[in-house]
Amino acid sequence: ISGEYPRPTLCGSPGPDSPPPPHARARPPRMQIRSAFAAIALMSAIYGAPSSFRRLLASPVTRTATLPFPRREAALLHSLRRSGAASLAASAGRRRAAGVRRGLCARRAEEESADDTGSVIKGDNVLRVMSDNAEVSVLVADATELVQEAQTRHNLSITATVAMGRTLIGALLLASFKAEGDAVQIKFNGRGPLGDMLVIAGQDGFVKGRVSNTGLELEPKPDGSPDIATAIGKGALEVVRSNTNPYMPFYQPYTGVVPIQTGEVAEDIAYYLAASEQTSSAIGLGVVVNKDGTVMKAGGWHIQVLPMASEETLTNLEANIQGLGSTTTLLAQGTPTIDIARLLLLGLADVKSATFSMVPKYGPCEDLDLEERMKRAISAMGQEEVDKILDENGGIVEISCDFCRVTKRYDKTQVDEMFLAAAAPEASKD
Repeated sequence: ISGEYPRPTLCGSPGPDSPPPPHARARPPRMQIRSAFAAIALMSAIYGAPSSFRRLLASPVTRTATLPFPRREAALLHSLRRSGAASLAASAGRRRAAGVRRGLCARRAEEESADDTGSVIKGDNVLRVMSDNAEVSVLVADATELVQEAQTRHNLSITATVAMGRTLIGALLLASFKAEGDAVQIKFNGRGPLGDMLVIAGQDGFVKGRVSNTGLELEPKPDGSPDIATAIGKGALEVVRSNTNPYMPFYQPYTGVVPIQTGEVAEDIAYYLAASEQTSSAIGLGVVVNKDGTVMKAGGWHIQVLPMASEETLTNLEANIQGLGSTTTLLAQGTPTIDIARLLLLGLADVKSATFSMVPKYGPCEDLDLEERMKRAISAMGQEEVDKILDENGGIVEISCDFCRVTKRYDKTQVDEMFLAAAAPEASKD
């Protein structure tokens, strides 16, 4: 392997023995890309694991630049290139996107009037689409019902709904379509009045979360949008990637910690991906709330640029993102996920249908799953500790799930049965 392969660091900053960051090395980008492919081939020969391809493809970065986005609370673009013609590309992208958006609206009206089984997917869904040259991967999510269920379970205020909704969608986009058993945990340790916010998402589309101050309500910003940055405040963003698949014992959890940049969620996640995982990406998140506090629309998109992407692809992609407009506005207009994917890949792919799709769900919070988890939690406390709780609470043990907001009660007879069931496997081993 020629050259020095950039390693991700634990806290997003190099240690004393770590190599300098990519932008500080004089090594040409082409050598870095060759090194990446050599590392991919080596890992494939040793493990043969699909996740190795994805993680190594996502790691190298040649150049990183930050471009402005129309709505600060919606997205932040982390691009691979520095373009002096960014403003020209943006204006051209807006003109093209406006024309395509009008065409999509006309086509959608024709599809809905002629046949209700067209490419538009109703309800919550997550789509993944690749560009024709396989240089860009796009994920788009509609998570309206998911965020509404989270709001109902936690009795969230409008401010808390938007903050937690964005984080739920962000975690969902980072975890979807990964290797079996992969999970992503996002935690905002902010010093704002909202408190800590924790979200966990799996590759199967299940996502759940909790927030400390569920009833927080702040004055909106001058433009009428919720003041999420003030609610979260300054602090640290912690992201943990893990895998529970027993057939992947070599996989170790990866934890990255970076400072909270703006508190607008999307910008902070994009900064984490660039600083800690060395991936160049763009992400847009939006939650639209009705006047009565219910969720009108919630969704987002995530673009990942592979390291072999050409200059032409990057220029086209930058123009598409700049011309897309506000994610919140697109959602409020009811733009389907497949149409958002078409706008993002305009000129890069003829998007007729998604490569992969699935339905996201809040949870898992089914009764059987909760019952098993709660029984394990009670058994782990030990007989003596549980007996004290029974004596103090009139023979009843209450246990609640912070994510699902479900409380279950067990009497002494049920508790004794749990300990007997937990002791049976140990006795059989002896």
